[in-house]
Amino acid sequence: MPRLLVVEGGALPPISNDPVEDWVRPPVSCDDLQTRVRALQNRFNSRRAPSIDSTGTLTFGRHTLTISSTQAELMRLLVERFGKVVYRVEFMQRFENRTPALNRNSLDLHIMRLRRRLLPLDLSIRTVWGRGYMLDHAGSDRTENA
Repeated sequence: MPRLLVVEGGALPPISNDPVEDWVRPPVSCDDLQTRVRALQNRFNSRRAPSIDSTGTLTFGRHTLTISSTQAELMRLLVERFGKVVYRVEFMQRFENRTPALNRNSLDLHIMRLRRRLLPLDLSIRTVWGRGYMLDHAGSDRTENA
């Protein structure tokens, strides 16, 4: 968990290598406090990544979600490349030996269903126009330069 320590005046500041720990001395303005909390939350979120096991159970933070085998296969690609673009062709290649084959419409339908299922986990699948999809933290303002 991210931690913001309040250190008394005159006390030595804590020494920590933990990227999700910071400290302030009172009095601290509301703006400074909110900025520190936001920075800690961003560092914390950037270190968290989802995982998916062999049974199709997706875990992120304290939440778990069991998804279908097709959705699990799609999510494996997205989880492996968390925060990065997974190109449409990569999804197609992963499913090329399956019946029925995955086409653009069925891929879009699966992604739409996954987006709805991921809402309680604070994850989102973003469309990267002309390329593919990216799994990221919901509400993240990260942009992809790839």
